[in-house]
Amino acid sequence: MLERYRGEIILLFVTISAAIGWFFSKYAIDALPSVGFIGLRFFLAALVFLPFAYPHLRRLSHRQVLNALLIGGVFAVFLGVWILAITNNTNFGEGAFLTSLSMLIAPLLAWLLFKQKPQSRFWLSLPIAISGLYFLALGDNGFNLSSENSLYLLTSLLAATYFVLNHHYVRHIPVLPLTTIQLAMVGILCGLYSIFMETWPEDIPNETWGWLAASVLIATNFRFLLQTLGQKYSSVGNAALIMLLEPVWTLFLSMMIFHEPLTSHKALGCGLIFLALMFYRLPKEKLKQFLRRKK
Repeated sequence: MLERYRGEIILLFVTISAAIGWFFSKYAIDALPSVGFIGLRFFLAALVFLPFAYPHLRRLSHRQVLNALLIGGVFAVFLGVWILAITNNTNFGEGAFLTSLSMLIAPLLAWLLFKQKPQSRFWLSLPIAISGLYFLALGDNGFNLSSENSLYLLTSLLAATYFVLNHHYVRHIPVLPLTTIQLAMVGILCGLYSIFMETWPEDIPNETWGWLAASVLIATNFRFLLQTLGQKYSSVGNAALIMLLEPVWTLFLSMMIFHEPLTSHKALGCGLIFLALMFYRLPKEKLKQFLRRKK
């Protein structure tokens, strides 16, 4: 039984490690400048991968390297905005669901940029997701999109832009050298921004370096290796569905650690967004099976 579903089990741990990564980052930026932390985290992660990726890097063409560097720049902007979003905010569950909307923004961008028409089910999923966004922003005084949620939505847009460009321009580059180049770009660009725009403390507690190490080794390198292994032993459809669990784990952990309030309208909003994503990502065969059971 375990052997049969080993890919799905591995991917389940990937979603948990991704959710935990939000909290590693939050604790690290208590003492480190936020964008500087991202720079350190991803540059160190690139160094960990470099010895394994180096033989493949030497075989890349100049055009492939240039494309990887350019998309890495988009990746850096996306992560820079994301870390700013979580800097003064502890509603991680809400933020994770808003960020996950990138899966539905990406088809729109691919349509606008590359004339890749979305699947018909996308047009059914989109209004469900918009309804979820409405309920997430619904407060005691009516609809009110906070500045933190606006940043999360911008993060979602940037994530979708990265996914679309990454798929279009660098999908034929081997995963390990591509990942190493992009991680290095994030590290270099965020590091340069931090040097000129942020103030570094004179003394940094040892525990902060521990959170940084956990972010690098567990939430970045280990997560990447697990995801690659899990996708190898799992079908594309199952992998896509399991990866939707990241915001769910993030919400649960945020409620436990930061006591994030879960009002009825927030729960409904998260539920609608999850439903929209699941409907959009569910393989046709599984969707047909699901509908048959309901009849």
